[in-house]
Amino acid sequence: MYNKNGNIGIPVPDNKQLSRLGRIKVLFLLAAIGLFGSVAAQTSAPDARISLNLQNVPLKEVFSRIEDQSNYIFVYYDNILDASRRVSISVSDQTVGDVLEVLFAGTENTWKLSGRQIVIGKAAAAGKAEKQTTLRVMGSVKDHSGEPLIGVTVFVKERPNIGTATDINGNYLIDVLPDDVLEFSYVGYKTQDVAVAGRGLLDVVLEQNDALLDAVEVVGYGVQKKISVIGSQQSIQVDELKVPAANLTQGLAGRVAGLVSVQRTSEPGFDDADIYIRGISTLTASMSAPLTLVDGVPRSFANVDPEDIESFSILKDASATAVYGVRGANGVIIINTKSGLKGRPKFTVRYTEGITTPTKITDFVDGATYMEMSNEASTTRGGGTLYSREVIEKTRTHADPYLYPNVDWMDEILRDYSHNRSANVNVSGGSDKAVYYIGLAYYDEDGMYKDTKLSDYNSNTYYRRYNVTTNLTLNPFRTTEIKLGIQGYLANANYPASAQSTIFESAYFTQPTYIAPLYPDGKLGAFSGGELNPVAELGATGYANQWRSQVYSNLRITQQLYKGLSITGMFSFDTYNYTSNRFTKSPNTYHATGRDANGNLIYEQTRQGTENLAYSLSAKGDRTIYLEAALNYKNTFGRHDVSGMLLFNQSDEINTKATNVEEALPYRFRGLAGRFTYGFDDRYFAEFNFGYNGSENFAPKNRYGFFPSMGLGWVISNESFFEPLTGVIQYLKVRGTWGQVGNSQISGRRFAYLATVTDSSSTSYTFGKNMDQNFGTTAINEYAVDVTWEVADKTDIGVDMRLLNNKLNFQFDYFKESREGIYLRRSSIPAYVGMINNPYGNIGRVENKGVEFSINYANSWGDWSLSLMGNYSFNRNKVLEDDSTAAYPWQSTIGNKVGQRFGLVALGLFESYEEIAASPMQTGDTRPGDIKYKDVNGDGKIDEYDKVPIGWGSVPEIMYGFGFSIGWKNLSLTAMFQGAAHVDAMLSGEGVLPFSQGSSRGNLLSNITDRWTEQNPSQDVFYPRLSIGNINMNYETSTWWLKNTDYLRLKNIELSYRLPDRWMKRIHLDNARVFIQGVNLLTFSSFKIWDVELGDGRGARYPNIASVSLGVNFNF
Repeated sequence: MYNKNGNIGIPVPDNKQLSRLGRIKVLFLLAAIGLFGSVAAQTSAPDARISLNLQNVPLKEVFSRIEDQSNYIFVYYDNILDASRRVSISVSDQTVGDVLEVLFAGTENTWKLSGRQIVIGKAAAAGKAEKQTTLRVMGSVKDHSGEPLIGVTVFVKERPNIGTATDINGNYLIDVLPDDVLEFSYVGYKTQDVAVAGRGLLDVVLEQNDALLDAVEVVGYGVQKKISVIGSQQSIQVDELKVPAANLTQGLAGRVAGLVSVQRTSEPGFDDADIYIRGISTLTASMSAPLTLVDGVPRSFANVDPEDIESFSILKDASATAVYGVRGANGVIIINTKSGLKGRPKFTVRYTEGITTPTKITDFVDGATYMEMSNEASTTRGGGTLYSREVIEKTRTHADPYLYPNVDWMDEILRDYSHNRSANVNVSGGSDKAVYYIGLAYYDEDGMYKDTKLSDYNSNTYYRRYNVTTNLTLNPFRTTEIKLGIQGYLANANYPASAQSTIFESAYFTQPTYIAPLYPDGKLGAFSGGELNPVAELGATGYANQWRSQVYSNLRITQQLYKGLSITGMFSFDTYNYTSNRFTKSPNTYHATGRDANGNLIYEQTRQGTENLAYSLSAKGDRTIYLEAALNYKNTFGRHDVSGMLLFNQSDEINTKATNVEEALPYRFRGLAGRFTYGFDDRYFAEFNFGYNGSENFAPKNRYGFFPSMGLGWVISNESFFEPLTGVIQYLKVRGTWGQVGNSQISGRRFAYLATVTDSSSTSYTFGKNMDQNFGTTAINEYAVDVTWEVADKTDIGVDMRLLNNKLNFQFDYFKESREGIYLRRSSIPAYVGMINNPYGNIGRVENKGVEFSINYANSWGDWSLSLMGNYSFNRNKVLEDDSTAAYPWQSTIGNKVGQRFGLVALGLFESYEEIAASPMQTGDTRPGDIKYKDVNGDGKIDEYDKVPIGWGSVPEIMYGFGFSIGWKNLSLTAMFQGAAHVDAMLSGEGVLPFSQGSSRGNLLSNITDRWTEQNPSQDVFYPRLSIGNINMNYETSTWWLKNTDYLRLKNIELSYRLPDRWMKRIHLDNARVFIQGVNLLTFSSFKIWDVELGDGRGARYPNIASVSLGVNFNF
C-alpha cells in the first residue's frame, strides 16, 4: 500500500499485489464510495467534529461511528489491519485527524486522508534485522483474586500459528521474538495484548468479562446478546453430549429443564428417544415432536456426530419459536456444527472401546416352578393336576433336557455382554479470508442377540455408521461472508428377519417347558401347528441387511450492506435413501416324542420349511430443497440497541419412492417471519416476532395464518437503586412473553379440503337369500372438511439470577399453553350413518401448564475445582374439549390428561365367600383371593361403567437431573443423574398375567411365588389367586396391575486424567487425556420387572443398554 516515495496513498492493485478477489474487493469499495457519495448530505467535511465514548469495542465499530458522523469511508487491507481488535476511545468534539491520532497512537498502523477516503497503512519496520534470536518467555496467568486460570490461549498476535495454553497451575512457556506481542484469551475474560519487549518473564492478570454483556446466545435465525434474550431457552454444553452411543437423542435426558425424553428401546438403528419440550400439548403424542434444525435447516439430528457440534440450544416458548411459524409449535431444537477457527491446522482425535450390557432383563421361572404353578392354578379352581410329580422332578433335575425341557428363553436369545466402539478425527484452521472444519467419524455396535449359528448366513445384529462433516467459511471481502457446509452419513445394519417385537413376544408367550430350542443333531424344536420357538425366530428365519445414507448440503451468503444492515440468502439440498434387502425362509421343525432302544431321539416333523432364502426389497427416500432469504438490521445509538429481521423461507420435500399421486406431490412449507427487538441501557428490553405461514391442508380462504408473539424484559440489577444488593445478587432479570403458534399437520391426511373416494371391500353391498350376492361401488373415503389452523396461546414468565460473585446461576419459568382447534375425527357420529371414515374437525382443546427451574454452581480453590448442576420440570396437560361421549361423568375424557387410562379400582382381594356374596356382582369364577373392585356407579355389579381415570401415564409429568464435576490437578470426576416421577406402567399380556390364554402358552415371571394362596392369604402380594384362562375379572385393566415406574438413574459417569504438560511436550501434543465412561450403570426404582422406560404392556422389546467405555482424546 505504499507509493514509490514510501508515502501512503490510494492502493493501486496489480497482479503481484492482489489476487483476483482482492481486485474485485477494491472495485466493490470504490463503487460503494461513489454510490453513497452521490446521495451524501454533506461534502468531505474536513472540518467535521467527532464525539465518541466507546469501551472495549472492535476497531471496525469505531470506524463505523466515524463514518456516521463525518461521511468519510475507511479503506484498508485485512492483512494490514486487524479490524476486530478491541479498543477504547473517548473524545468530544474533535476533528477527524485528532481522533485518528488518538486511535492509532502506539500502533504500527498509519493513516492518510485522501478525498473522502481514510486510507489505513502500516509503518515500515525501520532497521529491523532480517533474523532475530528467539526468546523463551514464561509466566503465569491468574484472575483478579490470584487464582490460576487453566487453558488460557497464548499466541503471537502477528503469527497466530505460534501459540500454547496454560497448564493446570496457570503457567505457560513459549518461544517468541523479543519484539513480539502476545495475546492472552480465555472464555469469560477480556482478551489482553502484552508486548514482550525482550522480557523473559511475563505474569498476566486477566480481567473478567461482564459475561451477560458480551455473551451471545443462539436464537431463531441468528444470535442475540444474552442479556437481551427474552424468550425461554437453554443450551446444553457440547461436551455433555459426547456419550458412547450411536444416537444423539440418547444423551439428552436430564440435561436441561423442560425437555422430556423417554427411551423405549436401544435396538441399534431404531433407538431414537421420544422427545417432547414441555410435555404433550395436543391430543396426539406423535404430533408433539419438536422442530429440529441442523445448521438452520429442518433436519433430523439423531445421527449427527457430537464431536461436530458447536452449539445445542432448546427454544421453548412462543417468543423464542414464533419465527419458525407452524413448525415451531412444539418447541425448537437448534444445532450448529463447527465452522473452524483461524490459525494453523489443529487436529482432534477421540477413540473409545466399550462393553455393553442390558440395563434389565426380565426374569422368568424355571420349568419345574412353571409346572407347579400350572398345577396350582388348576387345582385351586377345582381342576386336576396338569403335570405329574415325576415329570416335574425330571424337569427340575434336567434328566433329559430334550424330552423334559427347562429353558430360560431370555438366556437363549440374549448374551450378557456385547461391544461398541467409536473413532473421531477432525481438523480445523484457516486465515482471515477462509476457515475450515473437516470431521470424520466411525461408530460400530454389535447387538445383544446371541449368535445361534443355525445357518450359514449372518443373522447377527450389528450397526456400522460413517460420518463426514465439512464446513468452509470464506470472507472474500470485508463485508461478505460465504458459508458452505456438506455433511452426511452412511450406515449399514444387519438384523434377524423376524422383527424384535416377534422375537421378544415369542419369549414371553413360550413356556419354559414348551420344547427344546435345538436338538443335538441341529433340528429345531416346535410342536405341530405351534409357533416357532424364540431361538428359531432369531436365527432360522433369514436376515435383513439395511443401508441408509443421508447427505446435507447448504450454502449461505451474507452481505453487509450499510451500517448494521445485511442481507442473507441460503440454499440447501438434502437427500435420504433407505434400502432393506430381506432374505427370508421358513425352517423345518421337529418334535422329539421319545427315545428308541438305543437311546436315540425319535422325531416327528412338525413343519415343512423352505430350502432356499426368498428375497424382497423395500426402499424409502426423499429429497428436500430449502430456500431462505433474510434482511437483517442491528445497530446501537447511544444507550439504544435495536435489531430487526424479515425472512422468507420455503421447503419442498419430495418422496422419491412414491407409489401414488398424492405421495408424489411435494410437501411444501412456505412462510414469512419477522423479529424486532429494542433495548435501552441494558435495562429494558422489548421484542416482537411473527410468523406468517401457508398450508396445503386448507382451502384457499384459510391457507395462510398469522402468528404473533411479544415479550418484555427488565434487568433489575442494572438499576441504580439495586446497587446496594449487587454484593449478594450480581444479576437479576425478569421476563414475560405471550404469543400464538399454529399447526396445520393432520395425522395421515393431506389436502383436507378435498374429498377422496375408494372402491374397497368396505364399499360393497352383500345381499340375496343366501347373502351370496355382491355389488361393488365407490364411496367417499375421506370427506372434504373446511378446517383451519390449530392455534396455541403460550404464556411464559421467567426469572434469571446470578449470585455468589456470578458463581451460582438460577433460572425459573412458569408456562401455560392453551391449544384449541385441534384436529380430531368426529367420534360422536353414529355408525348407522354409514361413513367409512368419520370426517376431521377443529374440535379439540387442550391446556398444558407447569414450572421448571435450573441451577448451576462453579468454583475453584487451588488445585481443586467443583461444579454442580440441577434441573427440574413439571407439566400437566388437561383435555378441555373433544368429541367423545360418556355414559357417566367420571368416564369423560374432558378434564383428564391426554391419553388418560381408564380402569377399575381394585379394593384388595376377597377374603371369604361371605364377602363375595355381600359385594357387587363380578362375572366369572370369583373366589377368595380374587381381586375385589369398587362399584363406582352403585348399580350392584362390576362392569365397564365402573371404570374411572387411573394412573399418571407412561410419559412422565416430572423430569429432573442433577450432577457434579470435581477436579483435582489433572484428575476429574463427572457424574450426572436423571430421574422421572409421576409415571407408571399398565401391565398386560402373556408372560405377565399368569395363564391368561390358558395352560398351553404363556411364560411366567420369576416373582410368581409372590401370590395369594390358601396357605398364605395375604393382601400384600403381587398376584391374586391363580387360574387357568381368563375365567373371571382378575385380568381386567385396573389399579391392581398399575405399577409405579418412578426412577432415578445414573445416566453418565466419567473419570478422566489429563496428561502432564511435560509428557505432552515430548510427544508434541497440545492436550491429551484418557478416560473411562459409564452410561446407565445404576437404576433405582421400585419397579424391578423390566427397564423402567420401556412403558406399558409386558416389556417385550429389545432392552435398553448400559455401557462402560475406555477412551483417549488428544489434540495437536
